[in-house]
Amino acid sequence: MRKANLQPLKGFRDFLPDQARKKEFVLNTLKEVFSCWGFEPLETPALEYTSTLLGKSGLETEKLIYKFKDQGGREIGLRYDLTIPLARFIAANQNLNLPFKRYQIQPVWRADKPQAGRFREFWQADIDIIGSKSNLSDAEIIKCALGVMAKLGFKEAQMVINDREIFKNYGLSLKSIIELDKKEKEGPKPFLAQLIKEGKTGKEAQEIFEKITRAKKTKSLEELFSLVNGYQVSFDPSLARGLDYYTSIIFELRVPGYDNLSLGGGGRYDNLIKQLSGKDLPAVGFSFGIDRLIEAMEKKGLFKNIKTSPSQVLITVFSKDYLENSLKILSLLRKQGIASEIYLDEGKLDKQIKYADKKGIKYVVILGPDEIKKNEVTIKDLSSGRQSTVALDKINQFFGF
Repeated sequence: MRKANLQPLKGFRDFLPDQARKKEFVLNTLKEVFSCWGFEPLETPALEYTSTLLGKSGLETEKLIYKFKDQGGREIGLRYDLTIPLARFIAANQNLNLPFKRYQIQPVWRADKPQAGRFREFWQADIDIIGSKSNLSDAEIIKCALGVMAKLGFKEAQMVINDREIFKNYGLSLKSIIELDKKEKEGPKPFLAQLIKEGKTGKEAQEIFEKITRAKKTKSLEELFSLVNGYQVSFDPSLARGLDYYTSIIFELRVPGYDNLSLGGGGRYDNLIKQLSGKDLPAVGFSFGIDRLIEAMEKKGLFKNIKTSPSQVLITVFSKDYLENSLKILSLLRKQGIASEIYLDEGKLDKQIKYADKKGIKYVVILGPDEIKKNEVTIKDLSSGRQSTVALDKINQFFGF
């Protein structure tokens, strides 16, 4: 029998409990804020027809799509973002109440080169508003995203905003805009090289770049900034965003001290749904990169208050003779919503306490022959080391129910 390869595929991961808890905490916070802002949940399939996925976001991105044929010979692919599936959903469900506000939190897949902080399977969390041209929609998206950051503990998060209409003044091609998007990591060289490739002299290319960096806000940007007054926002006329489907307003979320990397981004994509359905529906959205969000929180120590274990209490088992007593206390605590577990094997008390300590469980309920005779339990607080003797009929008072 051939020995199985026990390692995950390159670019894919197992999430151990510690990391899974952090991800769960972030996702729950996102859901809470999104719901508070009136966004409704939506989920779409992992697989889409390649005809849906291709021709929407740009060749650079589409090279990374996992494409294959299924058993029926259909050309399909794994979704690489959550925006294209949303556009397909809207096109297929044209009786929705508009404006339609949705949030979506699911994994996506890209056949990218794995490296630090970049994986082939990763999670995104998106919010979008479909069916409104108003700058108030853009403002709501920006404010909600910054609201998430405040809830997670980021005090200096800032949304950088621009309008792609600025680029039309300089006749920039889509390829040159995509190269301009690389300036945060690589500087202006890729952008300048692309302009030269398109026929500009080195001097002309440099002049265009300098004019872009000095450009003033468009009328649409002026209105948007008045709507987000009081929030941490800034204007960067060279902000580009690398996806083809953006039409005008674009934005990126950044945190000082995080290597100037974006934790998420978005903007207006007013023509994308029309490509799929022929129906002209304006849209604006934002996407969080969950992995980067978690990494930035780890660097800033924002996970300090997360429980290391879901359980608050461990009920010990002295022997089979007293198992029924332990199970009664376990049932009582669980009925009151106190996360509890029971030690599953008989064992020495020290071993059971060590188990609880390693899992980060705060309380250990000790129920041995002496406690049974006296109709009481011993409760050990592992965080302080203190022990308390509590009558069985007073255990509810100890745990506050």
